[in-house]
Amino acid sequence: AIEGTVYPNPANDAVNISINAEGDAKLIVTDISGKVVMNNEISLLNGKSKVNIASLESGVYIFNVVLENGTSSQFSVVKK
Repeated sequence: AIEGTVYPNPANDAVNISINAEGDAKLIVTDISGKVVMNNEISLLNGKSKVNIASLESGVYIFNVVLENGTSSQFSVVKK
């Protein structure tokens, strides 16, 4: 797995993903029951990507970032 952070956490409308990686990645967000609530392509520029989560309900989510080479990074994010 790759080291990284998500901030702010807890978050309101958007989170910044910061990972030691470049290029395109897949972001899969699941709720605590395992249901996929978001499935996006993101672009990491200087290792960072901003994600709009305004449409998500309040709660705890698992952010799973999968890079093109297959490595992944997982974060737990609280939506206020």
